[in-house]
Amino acid sequence: MTIRFPVEARSRLRETAQTYAREVRSFSPVSRNFLIASSLGGINAGVSSVLLNLYILSLGNAEGYLGRLLSLGSLGAATGALVGAQIADRWSSWVALMLGTVVAGSGLLIVLVPGLDLFLPVGTFLGGLGAVTVYLAVPPFLASHSEPSNRPYLFGIAGASYVVSTAIGSILGGFLPAILRDAFPGTYQPDIYRLSLAFGIACSAIGVPFIWRARPTGSGSRGNDDNGSDHPPESRMAGIPIALDKVSWASVIRDPIVRRTLARFVLTDGLIRLGGNLIVPFFSVYFVRELGASEAWFGTLRVVERSIEVIAMLAIAPVAARFGPVATIALSQLASVPMLLGLGFAPNLGVASGIFLIRGTLMEMTVPLRDNFMMDRLPPGSRATVSAAVLLFGYAIAFFSVRVGGQMVQSGHRDYTYMIAGALYTSSAVLFFRLFRDQSPEKSQVA
Repeated sequence: MTIRFPVEARSRLRETAQTYAREVRSFSPVSRNFLIASSLGGINAGVSSVLLNLYILSLGNAEGYLGRLLSLGSLGAATGALVGAQIADRWSSWVALMLGTVVAGSGLLIVLVPGLDLFLPVGTFLGGLGAVTVYLAVPPFLASHSEPSNRPYLFGIAGASYVVSTAIGSILGGFLPAILRDAFPGTYQPDIYRLSLAFGIACSAIGVPFIWRARPTGSGSRGNDDNGSDHPPESRMAGIPIALDKVSWASVIRDPIVRRTLARFVLTDGLIRLGGNLIVPFFSVYFVRELGASEAWFGTLRVVERSIEVIAMLAIAPVAARFGPVATIALSQLASVPMLLGLGFAPNLGVASGIFLIRGTLMEMTVPLRDNFMMDRLPPGSRATVSAAVLLFGYAIAFFSVRVGGQMVQSGHRDYTYMIAGALYTSSAVLFFRLFRDQSPEKSQVA
Protein backbone atom coordinates (compact mmCIF):
# COMPACT_ATOMS: atom_id res chain seq x y z
CA MET A 1 0.00 0.00 0.00
CA THR A 2 1.33 3.40 -0.97
CA ILE A 3 1.13 6.14 1.66
CA ARG A 4 0.47 9.57 0.20
CA PHE A 5 0.72 12.87 2.00
CA PRO A 6 -2.30 15.15 1.63
CA VAL A 7 -1.92 17.74 -1.10
CA GLU A 8 -2.16 20.56 1.43
CA ALA A 9 0.62 19.06 3.57
CA ARG A 10 2.89 18.62 0.55
CA SER A 11 2.20 22.19 -0.49
CA ARG A 12 3.07 23.55 2.95
CA LEU A 13 6.23 21.47 3.10
CA ARG A 14 7.31 22.69 -0.33
CA GLU A 15 6.53 26.28 0.61
CA THR A 16 8.52 26.00 3.84
CA ALA A 17 11.51 24.51 2.00
CA GLN A 18 11.39 27.26 -0.62
CA THR A 19 11.19 29.92 2.08
CA TYR A 20 14.22 28.54 3.89
CA ALA A 21 16.17 28.26 0.62
CA ARG A 22 15.36 31.86 -0.28
CA GLU A 23 16.34 33.17 3.15
CA VAL A 24 19.58 31.15 3.25
CA ARG A 25 20.62 32.66 -0.09
CA SER A 26 20.15 36.09 1.46
CA PHE A 27 22.63 35.42 4.29
CA SER A 28 25.70 37.65 4.19
CA PRO A 29 29.22 36.22 3.59
CA VAL A 30 30.03 37.09 7.21
CA SER A 31 27.14 34.94 8.42
CA ARG A 32 28.13 32.05 6.18
CA ASN A 33 31.72 32.05 7.45
CA PHE A 34 30.40 32.08 10.99
CA LEU A 35 28.18 29.07 10.26
CA ILE A 36 31.21 27.10 9.00
CA ALA A 37 33.29 27.98 12.06
CA SER A 38 30.41 27.21 14.39
CA SER A 39 29.90 23.81 12.79
CA LEU A 40 33.56 22.87 13.21
CA GLY A 41 33.41 23.98 16.83
CA GLY A 42 30.28 21.91 17.24
CA ILE A 43 32.20 18.75 16.31
CA ASN A 44 34.59 19.48 19.17
CA ALA A 45 31.67 20.10 21.52
CA GLY A 46 30.06 16.81 20.48
CA VAL A 47 33.20 14.78 21.13
CA SER A 48 33.65 16.45 24.52
CA SER A 49 30.03 15.91 25.51
CA VAL A 50 30.50 12.15 25.22
CA LEU A 51 34.03 11.68 26.53
CA LEU A 52 35.22 14.55 28.72
CA ASN A 53 33.52 13.48 31.95
CA LEU A 54 34.45 9.84 31.33
CA TYR A 55 38.05 10.95 30.79
CA ILE A 56 38.08 12.77 34.14
CA LEU A 57 36.69 9.70 35.92
CA SER A 58 39.19 7.44 34.14
CA LEU A 59 41.96 9.33 35.92
CA GLY A 60 40.74 7.76 39.16
CA ASN A 61 38.38 10.51 40.29
CA ALA A 62 34.89 9.95 41.77
CA GLU A 63 31.59 11.59 40.83
CA GLY A 64 31.85 13.98 43.77
CA TYR A 65 35.16 15.31 42.45
CA LEU A 66 33.67 15.54 38.97
CA GLY A 67 30.86 17.68 40.35
CA ARG A 68 33.31 19.98 42.11
CA LEU A 69 35.41 20.24 38.96
CA LEU A 70 32.40 21.06 36.81
CA SER A 71 31.42 23.73 39.31
CA LEU A 72 34.71 25.46 38.51
CA GLY A 73 33.62 25.40 34.89
CA SER A 74 30.47 27.20 36.02
CA LEU A 75 32.63 29.72 37.89
CA GLY A 76 34.63 30.30 34.73
CA ALA A 77 31.38 30.67 32.81
CA ALA A 78 30.18 33.28 35.30
CA THR A 79 33.43 35.16 34.80
CA GLY A 80 32.89 34.91 31.06
CA ALA A 81 29.44 36.40 31.51
CA LEU A 82 31.05 39.41 33.19
CA VAL A 83 33.91 40.06 30.79
CA GLY A 84 32.49 38.55 27.61
CA ALA A 85 29.51 40.87 27.43
CA GLN A 86 31.68 43.92 27.96
CA ILE A 87 33.94 42.81 25.14
CA ALA A 88 30.97 42.17 22.85
CA ASP A 89 29.14 45.40 23.69
CA ARG A 90 32.21 47.65 23.66
CA TRP A 91 34.56 46.21 21.04
CA SER A 92 32.21 44.04 18.95
CA SER A 93 30.78 40.58 19.14
CA TRP A 94 33.34 39.37 16.59
CA VAL A 95 36.23 40.17 18.95
CA ALA A 96 34.41 38.26 21.69
CA LEU A 97 33.97 35.29 19.33
CA MET A 98 37.66 35.13 18.52
CA LEU A 99 38.92 35.59 22.07
CA GLY A 100 36.41 33.13 23.50
CA THR A 101 37.40 30.45 21.00
CA VAL A 102 41.10 30.81 21.83
CA VAL A 103 40.52 30.75 25.60
CA ALA A 104 38.19 27.73 25.46
CA GLY A 105 40.62 25.79 23.28
CA SER A 106 43.50 26.59 25.62
CA GLY A 107 41.50 25.33 28.58
CA LEU A 108 40.75 21.99 26.94
CA LEU A 109 44.40 21.56 25.96
CA ILE A 110 45.45 22.08 29.58
CA VAL A 111 42.95 19.43 30.68
CA LEU A 112 44.35 16.90 28.22
CA VAL A 113 48.10 17.38 28.66
CA PRO A 114 49.55 14.29 30.41
CA GLY A 115 51.16 15.01 33.75
CA LEU A 116 49.16 18.19 34.32
CA ASP A 117 46.30 16.58 36.22
CA LEU A 118 46.73 19.15 38.98
CA PHE A 119 45.82 21.79 36.39
CA LEU A 120 42.44 20.20 35.67
CA PRO A 121 40.67 22.95 37.65
CA VAL A 122 42.50 25.66 35.69
CA GLY A 123 41.64 24.12 32.34
CA THR A 124 38.03 23.59 33.34
CA PHE A 125 37.76 27.20 34.48
CA LEU A 126 39.21 28.51 31.20
CA GLY A 127 36.94 26.23 29.18
CA GLY A 128 33.87 27.65 30.87
CA LEU A 129 35.11 31.22 30.50
CA GLY A 130 35.79 30.88 26.78
CA ALA A 131 32.64 28.93 25.96
CA VAL A 132 30.35 31.50 27.56
CA THR A 133 32.19 34.39 25.93
CA VAL A 134 31.44 32.77 22.57
CA TYR A 135 27.86 31.96 23.56
CA LEU A 136 27.20 35.57 24.54
CA ALA A 137 28.66 36.92 21.34
CA VAL A 138 26.63 34.76 18.97
CA PRO A 139 23.11 36.29 19.31
CA PRO A 140 24.21 39.94 18.89
CA PHE A 141 26.60 38.89 16.12
CA LEU A 142 23.82 37.17 14.19
CA ALA A 143 21.38 39.99 14.92
CA SER A 144 23.81 42.60 13.60
CA HIS A 145 24.41 40.71 10.34
CA SER A 146 20.83 39.97 9.38
CA GLU A 147 17.66 41.77 8.49
CA PRO A 148 14.45 41.46 10.53
CA SER A 149 12.91 39.43 7.70
CA ASN A 150 15.57 36.70 7.65
CA ARG A 151 16.77 36.91 11.26
CA PRO A 152 14.54 34.10 12.60
CA TYR A 153 15.78 31.87 9.79
CA LEU A 154 19.44 32.72 10.46
CA PHE A 155 18.99 31.94 14.15
CA GLY A 156 17.23 28.70 13.22
CA ILE A 157 19.86 27.64 10.68
CA ALA A 158 22.65 28.53 13.11
CA GLY A 159 21.05 26.44 15.83
CA ALA A 160 20.31 23.55 13.49
CA SER A 161 23.79 23.50 11.93
CA TYR A 162 25.37 23.50 15.38
CA VAL A 163 23.14 20.61 16.38
CA VAL A 164 24.14 18.67 13.25
CA SER A 165 27.83 19.26 13.90
CA THR A 166 27.56 18.26 17.55
CA ALA A 167 25.76 15.12 16.40
CA ILE A 168 28.69 14.30 14.14
CA GLY A 169 31.04 14.99 17.02
CA SER A 170 29.00 12.79 19.33
CA ILE A 171 29.17 9.78 17.04
CA LEU A 172 32.89 10.35 16.56
CA GLY A 173 33.31 10.60 20.31
CA GLY A 174 31.40 7.36 20.70
CA PHE A 175 33.37 5.31 18.17
CA LEU A 176 36.86 6.82 18.36
CA PRO A 177 37.79 5.09 21.66
CA ALA A 178 36.99 1.65 20.25
CA ILE A 179 38.89 2.41 17.04
CA LEU A 180 41.91 3.63 18.99
CA ARG A 181 41.83 0.62 21.32
CA ASP A 182 42.03 -1.66 18.29
CA ALA A 183 44.74 0.45 16.68
CA PHE A 184 46.84 0.79 19.83
CA PRO A 185 46.23 -2.28 22.02
CA GLY A 186 47.45 -1.96 25.58
CA THR A 187 47.05 1.82 25.66
CA TYR A 188 45.78 3.14 28.97
CA GLN A 189 42.16 4.27 29.03
CA PRO A 190 42.96 7.93 29.88
CA ASP A 191 45.28 8.11 26.86
CA ILE A 192 42.56 6.67 24.61
CA TYR A 193 40.22 9.40 25.77
CA ARG A 194 42.95 12.05 25.37
CA LEU A 195 43.56 11.11 21.74
CA SER A 196 39.84 11.11 20.99
CA LEU A 197 39.32 14.51 22.58
CA ALA A 198 42.37 15.89 20.74
CA PHE A 199 40.64 15.13 17.45
CA GLY A 200 37.81 17.44 18.49
CA ILE A 201 40.25 20.21 19.37
CA ALA A 202 41.82 19.89 15.92
CA CYS A 203 38.43 20.41 14.28
CA SER A 204 37.83 23.52 16.35
CA ALA A 205 41.27 24.85 15.40
CA ILE A 206 40.42 24.46 11.71
CA GLY A 207 37.44 26.74 12.31
CA VAL A 208 39.55 29.64 13.61
CA PRO A 209 40.43 30.95 10.10
CA PHE A 210 36.73 31.01 9.27
CA ILE A 211 36.05 33.09 12.38
CA TRP A 212 38.76 35.44 11.16
CA ARG A 213 37.10 35.63 7.76
CA ALA A 214 33.78 36.31 9.49
CA ARG A 215 35.08 39.61 10.80
CA PRO A 216 32.81 42.42 9.63
CA THR A 217 34.02 44.45 6.68
CA GLY A 218 32.90 47.96 6.02
CA SER A 219 33.79 51.54 6.62
CA GLY A 220 35.13 50.98 10.12
CA SER A 221 37.23 48.44 11.84
CA ARG A 222 34.12 46.46 12.46
CA GLY A 223 32.00 47.19 9.41
CA ASN A 224 28.44 46.27 10.32
CA ASP A 225 27.90 47.29 13.91
CA ASP A 226 26.22 45.37 16.69
CA ASN A 227 23.21 47.61 16.60
CA GLY A 228 21.77 45.62 13.73
CA SER A 229 22.48 48.29 11.16
CA ASP A 230 24.35 47.90 7.91
CA HIS A 231 25.47 51.53 8.11
CA PRO A 232 28.08 53.05 10.41
CA PRO A 233 26.57 55.18 13.19
CA GLU A 234 27.26 58.90 13.23
CA SER A 235 29.66 58.56 16.16
CA ARG A 236 31.88 56.22 14.15
CA MET A 237 31.70 58.43 11.10
CA ALA A 238 32.95 61.28 13.26
CA GLY A 239 35.92 59.21 14.41
CA ILE A 240 34.70 58.65 17.97
CA PRO A 241 36.20 55.44 19.44
CA ILE A 242 33.93 52.45 19.18
CA ALA A 243 33.78 51.92 22.96
CA LEU A 244 31.96 55.21 23.40
CA ASP A 245 28.85 54.23 21.47
CA LYS A 246 28.21 51.25 23.70
CA VAL A 247 26.48 51.03 27.03
CA SER A 248 27.82 49.98 30.40
CA TRP A 249 26.41 47.56 32.92
CA ALA A 250 25.37 50.51 35.08
CA SER A 251 23.40 52.24 32.32
CA VAL A 252 21.61 49.00 31.50
CA ILE A 253 20.64 48.33 35.11
CA ARG A 254 19.41 51.92 35.57
CA ASP A 255 16.86 51.52 32.80
CA PRO A 256 13.64 50.30 34.49
CA ILE A 257 12.30 48.44 31.47
CA VAL A 258 15.55 46.58 30.82
CA ARG A 259 15.90 45.88 34.54
CA ARG A 260 12.39 44.40 34.69
CA THR A 261 12.99 42.26 31.62
CA LEU A 262 16.32 41.11 33.02
CA ALA A 263 14.76 40.04 36.32
CA ARG A 264 12.17 37.90 34.53
CA PHE A 265 14.73 36.13 32.38
CA VAL A 266 17.04 35.60 35.36
CA LEU A 267 14.25 33.99 37.37
CA THR A 268 12.99 31.62 34.68
CA ASP A 269 16.44 30.68 33.40
CA GLY A 270 17.81 30.31 36.92
CA LEU A 271 15.27 27.64 37.81
CA ILE A 272 16.27 25.65 34.73
CA ARG A 273 19.94 26.00 35.63
CA LEU A 274 19.29 24.90 39.19
CA GLY A 275 17.48 21.74 38.11
CA GLY A 276 19.44 20.93 34.99
CA ASN A 277 22.85 21.01 36.64
CA LEU A 278 21.75 18.37 39.11
CA ILE A 279 21.45 15.82 36.31
CA VAL A 280 22.52 16.88 32.79
CA PRO A 281 26.31 16.96 33.41
CA PHE A 282 26.12 13.34 34.57
CA PHE A 283 24.15 11.83 31.66
CA SER A 284 27.20 10.15 30.11
CA VAL A 285 28.18 8.72 33.50
CA TYR A 286 24.61 7.50 34.07
CA PHE A 287 24.39 5.69 30.74
CA VAL A 288 27.90 4.21 30.65
CA ARG A 289 28.50 3.40 34.31
CA GLU A 290 24.99 2.66 35.61
CA LEU A 291 23.01 1.43 32.60
CA GLY A 292 25.94 -0.41 30.99
CA ALA A 293 26.05 1.46 27.68
CA SER A 294 29.25 1.60 25.66
CA GLU A 295 30.73 4.91 24.54
CA ALA A 296 29.58 4.04 21.01
CA TRP A 297 26.02 3.48 22.22
CA PHE A 298 25.87 6.80 24.03
CA GLY A 299 27.54 8.61 21.14
CA THR A 300 25.05 7.14 18.67
CA LEU A 301 22.23 8.07 21.01
CA ARG A 302 23.43 11.67 21.01
CA VAL A 303 23.52 11.61 17.20
CA VAL A 304 19.94 10.40 16.94
CA GLU A 305 18.90 12.99 19.50
CA ARG A 306 20.62 15.76 17.58
CA SER A 307 19.11 14.60 14.29
CA ILE A 308 15.63 14.81 15.74
CA GLU A 309 16.44 18.21 17.23
CA VAL A 310 17.47 19.57 13.82
CA ILE A 311 14.06 18.77 12.37
CA ALA A 312 12.35 20.14 15.47
CA MET A 313 14.36 23.38 15.40
CA LEU A 314 13.51 23.99 11.76
CA ALA A 315 9.84 23.20 12.38
CA ILE A 316 9.47 25.31 15.52
CA ALA A 317 9.59 28.69 13.75
CA PRO A 318 6.21 28.31 11.98
CA VAL A 319 4.73 26.80 15.17
CA ALA A 320 5.87 29.82 17.17
CA ALA A 321 4.52 32.12 14.47
CA ARG A 322 1.09 30.57 14.92
CA PHE A 323 0.91 30.09 18.70
CA GLY A 324 3.44 32.67 19.85
CA PRO A 325 6.95 32.15 21.21
CA VAL A 326 5.90 32.32 24.86
CA ALA A 327 3.36 29.51 24.67
CA THR A 328 5.63 27.42 22.46
CA ILE A 329 8.59 27.68 24.84
CA ALA A 330 6.56 27.10 28.00
CA LEU A 331 4.58 24.13 26.68
CA SER A 332 7.62 22.34 25.24
CA GLN A 333 9.40 22.71 28.57
CA LEU A 334 6.40 21.39 30.49
CA ALA A 335 6.13 18.43 28.15
CA SER A 336 9.75 17.51 28.89
CA VAL A 337 9.14 17.01 32.63
CA PRO A 338 7.42 13.58 32.40
CA MET A 339 10.22 12.49 30.09
CA LEU A 340 12.80 13.67 32.60
CA LEU A 341 11.24 11.62 35.38
CA GLY A 342 10.89 8.62 33.09
CA LEU A 343 14.58 8.84 32.26
CA GLY A 344 15.63 8.90 35.89
CA PHE A 345 13.51 5.87 36.79
CA ALA A 346 13.93 3.88 33.55
CA PRO A 347 14.09 0.10 34.14
CA ASN A 348 16.69 -0.61 31.46
CA LEU A 349 18.98 0.89 28.84
CA GLY A 350 16.49 0.58 25.97
CA VAL A 351 13.70 2.45 27.75
CA ALA A 352 16.10 5.10 29.03
CA SER A 353 17.47 5.63 25.52
CA GLY A 354 14.05 6.19 23.99
CA ILE A 355 13.00 8.64 26.69
CA PHE A 356 16.35 10.43 26.43
CA LEU A 357 15.65 11.24 22.78
CA ILE A 358 12.25 12.77 23.49
CA ARG A 359 13.34 14.76 26.53
CA GLY A 360 16.35 16.29 24.81
CA THR A 361 14.35 17.31 21.76
CA LEU A 362 11.63 19.02 23.79
CA MET A 363 14.16 21.07 25.74
CA GLU A 364 16.62 21.92 22.97
CA MET A 365 14.36 22.66 20.02
CA THR A 366 13.28 26.03 21.47
CA VAL A 367 16.79 27.31 22.29
CA PRO A 368 17.10 29.43 19.09
CA LEU A 369 13.53 30.61 19.63
CA ARG A 370 14.34 31.63 23.21
CA ASP A 371 17.49 33.48 22.10
CA ASN A 372 15.62 35.33 19.37
CA PHE A 373 12.80 36.16 21.82
CA MET A 374 15.29 37.71 24.24
CA MET A 375 16.98 39.73 21.49
CA ASP A 376 13.62 41.07 20.27
CA ARG A 377 12.70 42.26 23.75
CA LEU A 378 15.93 44.19 24.32
CA PRO A 379 17.39 47.38 22.83
CA PRO A 380 20.41 46.63 20.61
CA GLY A 381 22.98 48.28 22.88
CA SER A 382 22.10 46.12 25.87
CA ARG A 383 21.61 42.73 24.22
CA ALA A 384 24.96 41.15 25.07
CA THR A 385 25.06 42.75 28.52
CA VAL A 386 21.62 41.47 29.52
CA SER A 387 22.40 38.04 28.07
CA ALA A 388 25.55 38.08 30.16
CA ALA A 389 23.65 38.99 33.31
CA VAL A 390 21.21 36.11 32.76
CA LEU A 391 24.10 33.70 32.27
CA LEU A 392 25.99 35.16 35.22
CA PHE A 393 23.16 34.40 37.61
CA GLY A 394 22.59 31.03 35.97
CA TYR A 395 26.18 29.92 36.30
CA ALA A 396 26.39 31.22 39.85
CA ILE A 397 23.51 28.85 40.61
CA ALA A 398 25.17 26.07 38.61
CA PHE A 399 28.37 26.47 40.65
CA PHE A 400 26.52 25.07 43.66
CA SER A 401 23.96 22.90 41.85
CA VAL A 402 26.46 20.72 39.99
CA ARG A 403 28.43 20.17 43.21
CA VAL A 404 25.26 19.03 44.95
CA GLY A 405 24.33 16.81 42.00
CA GLY A 406 27.73 15.10 41.94
CA GLN A 407 27.68 14.48 45.67
CA MET A 408 24.11 13.11 45.55
CA VAL A 409 25.02 10.72 42.72
CA GLN A 410 28.11 9.53 44.58
CA SER A 411 25.99 9.02 47.73
CA GLY A 412 23.40 6.90 45.91
CA HIS A 413 20.62 9.51 45.82
CA ARG A 414 20.41 9.95 42.05
CA ASP A 415 16.62 9.42 42.03
CA TYR A 416 16.10 12.52 44.15
CA THR A 417 18.04 14.68 41.71
CA TYR A 418 15.55 13.84 38.95
CA MET A 419 12.53 14.58 41.13
CA ILE A 420 13.92 17.93 42.24
CA ALA A 421 14.86 18.85 38.67
CA GLY A 422 11.35 18.01 37.43
CA ALA A 423 9.77 20.31 40.03
CA LEU A 424 12.13 23.16 39.13
CA TYR A 425 11.53 22.76 35.37
CA THR A 426 7.78 22.89 35.94
CA SER A 427 8.06 26.04 38.04
CA SER A 428 10.21 27.71 35.39
CA ALA A 429 7.77 26.94 32.56
CA VAL A 430 4.74 28.21 34.48
CA LEU A 431 6.52 31.41 35.49
CA PHE A 432 7.80 32.02 31.94
CA PHE A 433 4.25 31.82 30.59
CA ARG A 434 2.80 34.04 33.30
CA LEU A 435 5.51 36.69 33.12
CA PHE A 436 5.71 37.08 29.34
CA ARG A 437 2.35 36.01 27.88
CA ASP A 438 0.62 39.42 27.82
CA GLN A 439 3.57 41.63 27.04
CA SER A 440 4.93 43.05 23.84
CA PRO A 441 8.42 44.55 23.78
CA GLU A 442 8.50 47.86 25.65
CA LYS A 443 10.43 50.89 24.48
CA SER A 444 13.61 51.27 26.48
CA GLN A 445 15.74 54.30 27.19
CA VAL A 446 18.90 52.35 26.31
CA ALA A 447 19.70 52.78 22.64
